[in-house]
Amino acid sequence: MGLVAFLSFLSLIYSAVARAESTKTSELLEMPLDSLLGLEVVSASTYAQPLQHAPSSSVIVTSQDIRTYGYRTLADVLASMPGLYISNDRSWEYVGVRGFSRPGDYNSRVLLMVDGMRTNDNIYNQAYIGNDFLVDLDLVERVEFSPGPGASIYGDNAFLGVINVVTKKARDMKGVATTAELSRYRGYKGSVRYGGEFDNGAELILSATASDTAGRDWRYPEFTGKARDMDGEDFSKVFAKFSFEGLTLEVGRMRRDKNNPTAPFGTNFNDPRYETRDTHTFASATFEHALSDTLQMRLHANHGRFDYEGHYPSTLMNIDRTHGVRNIIEGRLTSTAFEGHKIVSGIEYIRDARLDMVNFDVAPAQILLRERRDADKFGIYLQDEIRLHQKWLLNAGLRYDHYDSFGGTVNPRLALIHQATPSDTFKLIYGRAFRAPNAYEQFYGSTTMGAMQKGNPNLQPEIMQSYEATWDTALNSQWRAKAGVFHYRIKDTIGQELDPVDNLWVFRNLGRVRTNGAEIGLEGLWLNGIRLKSSVTYQDARETETDDWLVNSPRLLAKLGLSGRIHGEWLAGAEVQHIGARRTMASETGSATLANLTVSHRDLLPGLDLSVGLYNLFDKRYAAPSDLVNLQDALRQDGRMFRIKLDYRF
Repeated sequence: MGLVAFLSFLSLIYSAVARAESTKTSELLEMPLDSLLGLEVVSASTYAQPLQHAPSSSVIVTSQDIRTYGYRTLADVLASMPGLYISNDRSWEYVGVRGFSRPGDYNSRVLLMVDGMRTNDNIYNQAYIGNDFLVDLDLVERVEFSPGPGASIYGDNAFLGVINVVTKKARDMKGVATTAELSRYRGYKGSVRYGGEFDNGAELILSATASDTAGRDWRYPEFTGKARDMDGEDFSKVFAKFSFEGLTLEVGRMRRDKNNPTAPFGTNFNDPRYETRDTHTFASATFEHALSDTLQMRLHANHGRFDYEGHYPSTLMNIDRTHGVRNIIEGRLTSTAFEGHKIVSGIEYIRDARLDMVNFDVAPAQILLRERRDADKFGIYLQDEIRLHQKWLLNAGLRYDHYDSFGGTVNPRLALIHQATPSDTFKLIYGRAFRAPNAYEQFYGSTTMGAMQKGNPNLQPEIMQSYEATWDTALNSQWRAKAGVFHYRIKDTIGQELDPVDNLWVFRNLGRVRTNGAEIGLEGLWLNGIRLKSSVTYQDARETETDDWLVNSPRLLAKLGLSGRIHGEWLAGAEVQHIGARRTMASETGSATLANLTVSHRDLLPGLDLSVGLYNLFDKRYAAPSDLVNLQDALRQDGRMFRIKLDYRF
């Protein structure tokens, strides 16, 4: 009944948009048309290129989309994209890609970048996509996702896909703006932003954000009673960006404190002493300069510090701490000196100066783990975009990476792109990628009495080969359709299992996985100003040896979004997202159809914008598979939520 009611509501939105004044329609069409037909993607090849020419079936969500649909976090943005789905274990949020999302894997199989800067931490290789993401969404110009292996350019973590978040320029956000938000469960958020463009061409962005929410109370049949005030979260972020004549400097810091009501790791249920803290500090410098008309240089360096602390109360209080320091230097050249070729070459050096992990009990004191390590890795890559013919492009890339732990790995990518007509583009894409075992999987653990896990320094990298074919067609000047099929083969997948010899959990290379899938999408505009975006993805991911369906792998994902003007300057964005049933460790979750609705008004008063969002509009009960650290087989996800947002520009 909820889906029927929501589709009826979409019909009302369409009718309202159809009655909108024609004088306003052109204003609404301007940005969506540009987003459909004119946007370029950077993450697929490291340089801006039309979506049709990218060696991936890339997708882009713009700042206009973020505002229209009321996306609150990067996870919300990713959940709207074809083939992606989100799980929440009440500590972090995780993204699944084309049927692959092993519970407890910390988003280590996607590379997350901000303005081309790698942000995955160096202990867990985790990509933070919830409120722990580095940058406030109000600073984001667009989010790019390029599915499939990107290791031929980016190396580690670019396994299932590459996410690149591009921040705004100061010229697009001149002056001071403040934001205040109110959400369910006593949630509050405030931010202040400044964007300035100076006479000499320099640009400066400053931003600070703080938030606090109590979270809901939870009941679990595995425990007696209710977890009260155990889902709270507070976070703060600061960000600064300075640009001048090819030089860009960015610095920032994110801190997030989170409770967890699920009592993971055998901790006490409903114990308020349970708390985790993530802190990420970064500084980066990028210099781009044209050495000649045909040769572009890019130099990049960044420094990141990653800290985690967890307080785990059980019969004893256990403290878990990790501290990582990573320094990266990269040099890149892009050449068009040879006719018909666009060549990218580069070298990257990564120094993990600190890989520290400590775990100990308090009263009586006992050290269970003390690891202090470092690591060096480097990569060198070459890519050539070759114009074979007026209608044919060949994109060929190759990267070599060397690691202290397991040696070298070579990963290629080939994409043959055929512009059959001005409206029709066909792509055949092959790629190979690797995911190196991270420090947590290799070295976290102990055989001391009371320990639950041991390390495995002999882990080998996961290897994936992928094959994809896509067709992209412009049906007319306003409508665009996509269709594609894909096949992934992964070997030496890393997962955790119980060692019967000592009854300790350990990460091992477990076996092979295969995924077959197909995807279709339709996006466009009606002349009355309504925009539609839709996609359907079917994916079948299985263990090769046993033919077992993968855990946390929905076979069907379907997404529909409609947006437009409903009255005067009032805009609405409505979404339906269907997630198919998922296998758990012991059983199966049901499918879920979720509905979201956001209504907004720009300049409700001079300089004041209003946005009201309802998420999981019909309060659908649904769950995501849990991992080994919880007693629960599946964890219920968020019910109905709301957010009221006021944004004032001085």
